[in-house]
Order: sequence, then C-alpha cells, then structure tokens
Amino acid sequence: MRSLYARVAIAGAVLMMAACERVQLLAPTNSTITVSAPSRVLPFGGSTEVTAFVTEQGGTPVHNGTVVRFNATLGTVSPTEVETRNGLAITTFLAGNTSGIADVRATSGGATGTSTTGTGTGATTTTTNVVQITIGAAAVNTVTLRANPGSVSAAGGTVELIANVVAENGRALEGILVTFNTDQGTLSSAVATTNSSGEARTSLTTSQLAKVTATAGTKTSTPVVEVTVRTGPGVLLTCLPAATTSGTSCAAAQASSSGNTVTVQFTISKVASTSALRSATIDFGDGTSQSLGSLASEAKVSHTYTGPSSTAPRSYTATVTATDINGESTTTSTVVSVTPRATPTPITLSFTTDTCATATVQGQRCSFTVAATGGGDGGTGNASIESYTWNFGEDGASDVVTSSPTITHIYTADGRYTVTATARTADARSARAQTEVLIDVLPAAQ
Repeated sequence: MRSLYARVAIAGAVLMMAACERVQLLAPTNSTITVSAPSRVLPFGGSTEVTAFVTEQGGTPVHNGTVVRFNATLGTVSPTEVETRNGLAITTFLAGNTSGIADVRATSGGATGTSTTGTGTGATTTTTNVVQITIGAAAVNTVTLRANPGSVSAAGGTVELIANVVAENGRALEGILVTFNTDQGTLSSAVATTNSSGEARTSLTTSQLAKVTATAGTKTSTPVVEVTVRTGPGVLLTCLPAATTSGTSCAAAQASSSGNTVTVQFTISKVASTSALRSATIDFGDGTSQSLGSLASEAKVSHTYTGPSSTAPRSYTATVTATDINGESTTTSTVVSVTPRATPTPITLSFTTDTCATATVQGQRCSFTVAATGGGDGGTGNASIESYTWNFGEDGASDVVTSSPTITHIYTADGRYTVTATARTADARSARAQTEVLIDVLPAAQ
C-alpha cells in the first residue's frame, strides 16, 4: 500500500515540476521597459530592429529568459515574444505598405512603461516602452523641386524635373510616390518614386512658361518652380545694289556691261529684344563667306557677284547664321538675282582737233584731240576709256600710249601722213579714228 502511495506522490511531483517549467518568466513589479529603434523612418516594405531593455526596480537587468511581448499599431513585429539576454529583447518591425505612424510597444509582467523625473508639480512622466516609427509618405517633412535646365528655347524644349523628399531630420526618403503638376506642357510621367537619394524625376516638354509643383504625402513643394522660355537669337538681313540709291532688295541687280559683275551691299543687324549673339557669319552663296562677329552694332558688307553668261538671270542665296550665348542658332536668307548685262552701243571715235590738217612746214608742232562717244552701260551714255594708242604714220616709229585724248607731235620730214588713234575700254572694247596731215616746205613769200 505504501508503495502505491509513494508512486502516486512521485507522479504528482513530476507533474508539478512540468507545470512550473511551462510558466513563463516575466518581469517583476516596478520593473522598467525602455524601447528603441535605430530607424525611426521607414519606406514602404522597410524594416528595422526594435530593442526592449528591461530593468528591475534597482536598475539591474532582469533575469535572462524574461519574456517580452511586442505589438504594433501599424505594420507587424516578428517574433512577437522574445526572451531577454542581459536585459535585452530584440525583434524586427516590418513596415508594410500603409502610410502612417506605428506605435511599437513592449510589455512584460509587472514592468511599467513610464519614467518620471522631478518631484511634485515639476515632475515629468515619459513613456519609455513605446517607440514611434513613421512609414512611407507620412514621414515626408519637406519637398523641394528644381528644373534642369530652368528654361527652354523659343521653339520649345524638354527639361528634367527633380523632386527631393526628406524627413524631419533631413534624411532622404526612398520609395515615396511623388505627384508632379504643371499648368503648361506635357509631363513624361505625372508620378514617380523616390530613389535612395530621396529624388523622384520626370520630364516636362513645353513651349510656354510653365509653373510646376511636386507633392509627396501632405507636403507640396514651395515656391512654385517656373520653367521659362528663353528669347532666341534673331537677325535682320537686307540687300541693295551698290549703284542704287533706293529699294530694299537685290531681286533684279543688273550686271555691268563692262565687267559682267554687280556689287551689292548687305545690311545685317540683331533684332531688338532678342538674345545676345556670340557669333554671326554671312555665306554669300557663291562659295565665299565672311565673319560678322557678335553684331554688337549694325554691319554693312559689300560683295561682288558675277553675272550670267546667258540671257537668263543668275541667282545666289545669301544666308546669315547667328548663334547666341546659349548656343542656339538662327538663320535668315535673301536672294540676289543678277540679270544679264545690257548690250552696249558701239563706241565711236573721232578727231575733234587736228592743227596739221593743212600743209605745214617741218618742225611745226601738231596737236591732235579725239572724242569717244557711246558704249555706256545699259545702252546709254559713253564708255569710260582707259587708254589711247597713237600711230603718227611714220615708218619705224613706235606707237604712243596715253590716258589723255589729246597729244602733240612734230614731223621732221615732208610727206603725207595718216594719224591713227585707238581708244580702249577696261573690258577690251575699242574704237579707231584716222586723219591725214601734209608736211611740206612752203614757198618763200614774193
């Protein structure tokens, strides 16, 4: 019988010991729990360690194996129960995909989650067993926006918009959705997500002044960013035949009869209220060009064109290319149409003075003058004579060339002489005239 009682007693003791082993070790009354996390701001799907430090009333860590329970008002913790080692219990908080502020709390037995400093009315109580972690857009404190570049050309263009999103502590926030808004132009994407540097990017294409903002969470960038439209380069180009005193065009510039060329004058200037120029060049359209500098003032440039070799006009396109200080370029052109030269009238040369037209004694000075008429440009007027060649009809004598239509000569022998004068123009046209002189010894007076 005693043996039976002994066996029953032993079995009861074993059961009691097993039950004791199943009872969790919790923090004693008046213990304190202090919760901390290295990251207080998380992106969606982010995580961070959460540490609870549990101390007894005297300030010493609780026994190893003390169970601490964790819970969160947003997101999750894993594991939810952790045993302490040296007073520390560590779990992991998972942010999830909901924006907001999570209260992560730790509890254990009779431990409190408050800390009081001071006494009486000056006492301050602080909750120590809760840590707040901000998730996603709720963490946004400031949104700044910039455009690169800050302007587009007069013809329009594309700029990059860069929104920078930071938390209250200045930390860059990753994974935050940013919404871009503009009153003009087109966005490549109205929504973008911040990268590890807290930057969200999109592009704006516009040809007008655009006002742009970026919004993340409840924060909108200020001030409004303006993408302006730059004033482009502009030049004016006019052409006038150099021999003309009126008109604004070289649409019918007649080639000269003599040289089959025409000289025109270009006037080039920067359009008022356009961007400052870095350089300008005129291409005359005949294989030659000339630099115009920055066109700080109006430029006048003369150029000579060759006329046509047929009855059809010969056209040239003169083009000015200007580049401003922003590297943007513009061109403007005008057509120079050279019409065929007029057929010149024949040149007529005649002697107007011949002091030896009648018999003259030897040694007398003879004077000769010729006049050229006709042959001018356009079929009117007189040609310009470049030289006169004189032959006095003397055997073996050389011709004499002058630029003057008047010359003198002395004959030293009797005879009848034919004087020939030839007038020549610069373009090698010529005309000839002749006269006769009689050199004789006059009989002595009776």
